[in-house]
Amino acid sequence: MNVAVILFGGKGERFSKDYPKQFVKFHGKTLMEHTVEKFLENFIHLIIIVVNGEYLEESKKILKKYKRKNIYVILGGKTREFSTLNAVKYLKDLISEDDNVIIHDGARPFVSKEVILRNIDFVNKYGAVVTAVPVENTIAFVENKIVKEIPPRRYLFTLQTPQTFKYSILYKSFRLIKDLEKFTDDSSVVLAAGYNVHVVYGEKTNIKITTKEDLYLIGVEKIEGNI
Repeated sequence: MNVAVILFGGKGERFSKDYPKQFVKFHGKTLMEHTVEKFLENFIHLIIIVVNGEYLEESKKILKKYKRKNIYVILGGKTREFSTLNAVKYLKDLISEDDNVIIHDGARPFVSKEVILRNIDFVNKYGAVVTAVPVENTIAFVENKIVKEIPPRRYLFTLQTPQTFKYSILYKSFRLIKDLEKFTDDSSVVLAAGYNVHVVYGEKTNIKITTKEDLYLIGVEKIEGNI
Protein backbone atom coordinates (compact mmCIF):
# COMPACT_ATOMS: atom_id res chain seq x y z
CA MET A 1 0.00 0.00 0.00
CA ASN A 2 1.14 3.54 -0.78
CA VAL A 3 0.05 6.22 1.68
CA ALA A 4 0.46 9.95 1.04
CA VAL A 5 0.88 12.26 4.03
CA ILE A 6 0.53 15.90 2.96
CA LEU A 7 1.60 18.50 5.52
CA PHE A 8 -0.30 21.80 5.77
CA GLY A 9 0.40 22.27 9.48
CA GLY A 10 1.99 25.72 9.34
CA LYS A 11 0.47 29.18 9.09
CA GLY A 12 2.56 30.37 6.14
CA GLU A 13 3.16 33.81 7.67
CA ARG A 14 6.04 34.56 5.29
CA PHE A 15 3.49 34.37 2.48
CA SER A 16 0.82 36.47 4.21
CA LYS A 17 0.23 37.40 7.83
CA ASP A 18 -3.54 37.37 7.37
CA TYR A 19 -4.26 34.64 4.83
CA PRO A 20 -2.83 31.09 4.96
CA LYS A 21 -1.07 30.27 1.70
CA GLN A 22 -2.84 26.92 1.30
CA PHE A 23 -6.09 28.82 0.66
CA VAL A 24 -4.66 31.22 -1.90
CA LYS A 25 -6.05 30.55 -5.39
CA PHE A 26 -4.21 30.46 -8.68
CA HIS A 27 -5.33 28.87 -11.94
CA GLY A 28 -8.81 28.60 -10.43
CA LYS A 29 -7.92 26.38 -7.45
CA THR A 30 -6.41 26.77 -4.00
CA LEU A 31 -2.83 25.76 -3.40
CA MET A 32 -4.23 22.97 -1.23
CA GLU A 33 -6.28 21.59 -4.12
CA HIS A 34 -3.36 21.77 -6.54
CA THR A 35 -1.15 19.76 -4.17
CA VAL A 36 -3.73 17.18 -3.12
CA GLU A 37 -4.74 16.49 -6.72
CA LYS A 38 -1.18 15.41 -7.53
CA PHE A 39 -1.82 12.41 -5.28
CA LEU A 40 -5.27 11.45 -6.57
CA GLU A 41 -3.78 8.55 -8.48
CA ASN A 42 -4.83 4.91 -8.42
CA PHE A 43 -1.41 3.93 -7.06
CA ILE A 44 -2.04 6.08 -3.95
CA HIS A 45 -4.34 4.08 -1.70
CA LEU A 46 -4.72 6.40 1.30
CA ILE A 47 -4.22 10.15 1.79
CA ILE A 48 -3.68 11.85 5.16
CA ILE A 49 -3.98 15.65 5.16
CA VAL A 50 -2.34 17.27 8.19
CA VAL A 51 -3.59 20.78 8.99
CA ASN A 52 -3.31 23.49 11.61
CA GLY A 53 -6.25 23.25 14.02
CA GLU A 54 -7.13 26.87 13.33
CA TYR A 55 -7.92 25.98 9.72
CA LEU A 56 -9.45 22.53 10.20
CA GLU A 57 -13.01 23.39 9.18
CA GLU A 58 -12.02 25.47 6.16
CA SER A 59 -9.70 22.68 5.02
CA LYS A 60 -12.52 20.13 5.32
CA LYS A 61 -14.80 22.36 3.23
CA ILE A 62 -12.23 22.52 0.45
CA LEU A 63 -11.49 18.80 0.54
CA LYS A 64 -15.08 17.55 0.65
CA LYS A 65 -15.24 17.89 -3.15
CA TYR A 66 -13.07 14.81 -3.38
CA LYS A 67 -15.44 11.89 -3.00
CA ARG A 68 -12.79 9.29 -2.30
CA LYS A 69 -13.39 7.67 1.08
CA ASN A 70 -9.70 7.23 1.75
CA ILE A 71 -8.88 10.89 2.47
CA TYR A 72 -8.52 11.79 6.15
CA VAL A 73 -7.90 15.23 7.65
CA ILE A 74 -6.04 15.28 10.97
CA LEU A 75 -4.55 17.92 13.24
CA GLY A 76 -0.91 18.92 13.00
CA GLY A 77 1.55 19.51 15.82
CA LYS A 78 3.54 22.47 17.08
CA THR A 79 6.29 21.91 14.49
CA ARG A 80 6.62 20.08 11.19
CA GLU A 81 8.10 16.99 12.82
CA PHE A 82 5.34 16.83 15.43
CA SER A 83 2.85 17.02 12.56
CA THR A 84 4.57 14.04 10.97
CA LEU A 85 4.52 12.28 14.34
CA ASN A 86 0.74 12.79 14.54
CA ALA A 87 0.38 11.17 11.12
CA VAL A 88 2.65 8.27 12.09
CA LYS A 89 0.52 7.60 15.17
CA TYR A 90 -2.72 7.94 13.21
CA LEU A 91 -1.56 5.34 10.68
CA LYS A 92 -0.60 2.72 13.26
CA ASP A 93 -3.85 0.75 13.03
CA LEU A 94 -4.54 1.50 9.37
CA ILE A 95 -1.49 0.14 7.54
CA SER A 96 1.17 -2.54 7.82
CA GLU A 97 4.89 -2.27 8.55
CA ASP A 98 5.87 -2.84 4.91
CA ASP A 99 3.58 -0.16 3.48
CA ASN A 100 5.08 2.98 1.94
CA VAL A 101 4.52 6.40 3.51
CA ILE A 102 5.07 9.28 1.08
CA ILE A 103 5.48 12.52 3.04
CA HIS A 104 5.05 15.74 1.07
CA ASP A 105 5.08 19.46 1.81
CA GLY A 106 1.65 20.91 1.11
CA ALA A 107 3.43 24.00 -0.20
CA ARG A 108 4.95 22.06 -3.13
CA PRO A 109 2.03 21.98 -5.59
CA PHE A 110 4.17 21.36 -8.68
CA VAL A 111 5.49 17.90 -7.80
CA SER A 112 5.29 15.61 -10.81
CA LYS A 113 3.83 12.13 -11.12
CA GLU A 114 7.25 10.93 -12.25
CA VAL A 115 8.92 12.08 -9.02
CA ILE A 116 6.23 10.38 -6.92
CA LEU A 117 6.63 7.13 -8.87
CA ARG A 118 10.42 7.28 -8.51
CA ASN A 119 9.97 7.61 -4.76
CA ILE A 120 7.81 4.49 -4.68
CA ASP A 121 10.24 2.54 -6.85
CA PHE A 122 13.26 3.50 -4.75
CA VAL A 123 11.61 3.00 -1.35
CA ASN A 124 10.74 -0.56 -2.32
CA LYS A 125 14.47 -1.13 -2.91
CA TYR A 126 16.01 0.88 -0.08
CA GLY A 127 13.37 1.50 2.62
CA ALA A 128 14.09 5.22 3.08
CA VAL A 129 14.48 7.84 0.34
CA VAL A 130 14.52 11.61 -0.05
CA THR A 131 13.89 13.68 -3.18
CA ALA A 132 16.81 16.00 -3.90
CA VAL A 133 18.47 18.06 -6.63
CA PRO A 134 22.19 18.88 -6.93
CA VAL A 135 23.08 22.41 -5.88
CA GLU A 136 24.14 24.69 -8.73
CA ASN A 137 25.63 27.55 -6.75
CA THR A 138 28.70 27.48 -4.56
CA ILE A 139 27.78 27.04 -0.89
CA ALA A 140 29.82 28.43 2.00
CA PHE A 141 29.81 27.82 5.74
CA VAL A 142 29.73 31.31 7.29
CA GLU A 143 30.25 32.25 10.93
CA ASN A 144 30.10 35.85 12.17
CA LYS A 145 30.00 36.99 8.54
CA ILE A 146 33.29 35.22 7.81
CA VAL A 147 33.55 32.37 5.31
CA LYS A 148 34.90 29.34 7.17
CA GLU A 149 34.65 26.63 4.54
CA ILE A 150 33.52 26.08 0.95
CA PRO A 151 32.58 22.41 0.48
CA PRO A 152 32.77 20.79 -2.98
CA ARG A 153 29.44 21.13 -4.81
CA ARG A 154 29.51 17.54 -6.00
CA TYR A 155 28.63 16.43 -2.47
CA LEU A 156 25.79 18.92 -1.93
CA PHE A 157 22.11 18.48 -2.71
CA THR A 158 19.02 20.56 -1.95
CA LEU A 159 16.44 18.36 -0.28
CA GLN A 160 12.82 18.46 -1.42
CA THR A 161 9.77 16.31 -0.85
CA PRO A 162 8.36 13.71 -1.23
CA GLN A 163 10.40 11.87 1.37
CA THR A 164 9.29 8.26 1.44
CA PHE A 165 9.77 5.48 3.97
CA LYS A 166 8.63 2.01 4.84
CA TYR A 167 6.20 2.50 7.71
CA SER A 168 8.27 0.31 10.03
CA ILE A 169 11.33 2.53 9.56
CA LEU A 170 9.35 5.74 10.01
CA TYR A 171 7.55 4.45 13.11
CA LYS A 172 10.73 3.19 14.78
CA SER A 173 12.59 6.43 13.99
CA PHE A 174 9.93 8.67 15.49
CA ARG A 175 9.71 6.47 18.57
CA LEU A 176 13.47 6.52 19.05
CA ILE A 177 14.18 10.23 18.50
CA LYS A 178 12.81 12.39 21.32
CA ASP A 179 14.16 15.89 20.56
CA LEU A 180 12.10 16.43 17.41
CA GLU A 181 12.24 20.22 17.78
CA LYS A 182 15.75 20.36 16.33
CA PHE A 183 14.83 18.60 13.08
CA THR A 184 13.44 20.36 10.02
CA ASP A 185 12.57 17.40 7.83
CA ASP A 186 11.70 13.73 8.11
CA SER A 187 14.79 12.30 6.43
CA SER A 188 16.97 13.89 9.12
CA VAL A 189 14.96 12.10 11.84
CA VAL A 190 15.34 8.76 10.05
CA LEU A 191 19.05 9.43 9.52
CA ALA A 192 19.50 10.25 13.22
CA ALA A 193 17.82 6.95 14.06
CA GLY A 194 20.61 5.14 12.24
CA TYR A 195 19.07 4.32 8.86
CA ASN A 196 20.58 5.00 5.45
CA VAL A 197 18.56 7.44 3.36
CA HIS A 198 18.95 7.17 -0.41
CA VAL A 199 18.50 10.03 -2.90
CA VAL A 200 15.77 10.18 -5.52
CA TYR A 201 16.52 12.83 -8.15
CA GLY A 202 13.92 15.58 -8.09
CA GLU A 203 13.06 18.47 -10.39
CA LYS A 204 13.80 22.19 -10.22
CA THR A 205 10.12 22.99 -10.75
CA ASN A 206 9.18 21.19 -7.52
CA ILE A 207 9.67 24.38 -5.53
CA LYS A 208 8.27 25.15 -2.10
CA ILE A 209 5.93 28.14 -2.13
CA THR A 210 7.12 30.35 0.72
CA THR A 211 6.38 33.85 -0.59
CA LYS A 212 4.12 35.33 -3.28
CA GLU A 213 7.22 35.86 -5.41
CA ASP A 214 7.72 32.10 -5.61
CA LEU A 215 4.43 31.76 -7.49
CA TYR A 216 5.36 34.55 -9.89
CA LEU A 217 8.74 32.92 -10.54
CA ILE A 218 7.06 29.66 -11.52
CA GLY A 219 4.89 31.48 -14.06
CA VAL A 220 1.69 32.20 -12.12
CA GLU A 221 0.51 35.56 -13.43
CA LYS A 222 -2.43 36.14 -11.12
CA ILE A 223 -2.99 35.20 -7.49
CA GLU A 224 -6.60 35.12 -6.35
CA GLY A 225 -7.62 35.66 -2.75
CA ASN A 226 -7.62 38.37 -0.14
CA ILE A 227 -3.90 38.55 0.65
